[in-house]
Amino acid sequence: MKTDVHLPPYALAERRYYCPVQLTVEALSGKWKPMIVWHLVLHEKMRYGEIKKSLRTVTHKMLTQSLRELESDGLIDRTVHEVVPPKVEYALSAQGQTLREIFLAMREFGETYKSD
Repeated sequence: MKTDVHLPPYALAERRYYCPVQLTVEALSGKWKPMIVWHLVLHEKMRYGEIKKSLRTVTHKMLTQSLRELESDGLIDRTVHEVVPPKVEYALSAQGQTLREIFLAMREFGETYKSD
């Protein structure tokens, strides 16, 4: 396979990449981002507490940071409902929805690859 070093760069949050796979890996890098996306694939919308409960060992700091990065990168939407007490929901954005099939394939791989 021939690599063209003159490809236009891909951008993500003001960072430039020459490989779309590298951009994808960076967008989903870290221990918690893929798991957050996975839970949002399974559930249309989730509140912060629901995500925290689903991830069990994630710290408040790491969950907040990961959610902010995913939102900043355009993969999730954060909706604040003007009610008392405040209600905030997270969902995959239109761009994030394009990851659904990838994550479903990852689940299938994990189910067949797992050790007994």
